[in-house]
Amino acid sequence: MYTRIPHRGPSSRPSVLIVNIKYVRIAVEEGTDMKRKLLLAGTLLLAAAVTLGCSSKSDNPAGPDAPVYLLRTSPGNVIANVEVAYEEMDVEEYLDCLSLDFIFYPAPEDTLDPWNGIPPMWYKTDEAAMHETMFGDSSGVQSISLTLTLVDTVFHQGDPSDLNDNIWIYTCDVDLRVTVPGPLMYMASTPSQFHMRVDTDQAGPFGQPLWEIYKWYDLGDSGAACDSPREDYSWGRVKAIFWER
Repeated sequence: MYTRIPHRGPSSRPSVLIVNIKYVRIAVEEGTDMKRKLLLAGTLLLAAAVTLGCSSKSDNPAGPDAPVYLLRTSPGNVIANVEVAYEEMDVEEYLDCLSLDFIFYPAPEDTLDPWNGIPPMWYKTDEAAMHETMFGDSSGVQSISLTLTLVDTVFHQGDPSDLNDNIWIYTCDVDLRVTVPGPLMYMASTPSQFHMRVDTDQAGPFGQPLWEIYKWYDLGDSGAACDSPREDYSWGRVKAIFWER
């Protein structure tokens, strides 16, 4: 059964509740069992507040300007992480959003153009190769801007007794801009459709289900404009530029 969920906001970025714990005071008699219990409870509460809000991976840089990767506890968090990983040019975090059996389906018009040399599908290993090049120093890419705006969601409920059988389909408008030396900018403006399911290989720190993209369709054909000189492509064509085969 498919249920279409009306979108109520202009962006796919989820609302994030940030809890700022400035002080924790415990006023009990020194040396009592109660003090030890409250200290332990306070420590666990603080750890939970930090862990539930965002990723706790140790390789995330510290500081107020550090990129924030959300736990993949919802499809919206996965989409948000794709945005951040692209702008930070972070291969590991990007690939973390994709399932092991991930498949990308380029826009049909790209696969039919013999000059493109783009196959009808590719896999996670191919995504890794493309993005290691795109995000690497040798690519010459100076910066990347990516905005994914949610325009439609569809929920497919599978076996009611099996959460892993449920599927969310998110369709997003895309504004991808890849800046390289000189006046040239690669821009992708064709919509993408992300099919997401529960990740059966990973779970959150408290056993929460995590979501992942297992199919991605580049829908093709869009007339979005850009105010800079650019090569205007689909997202699949932009990826393929950096595919060293």
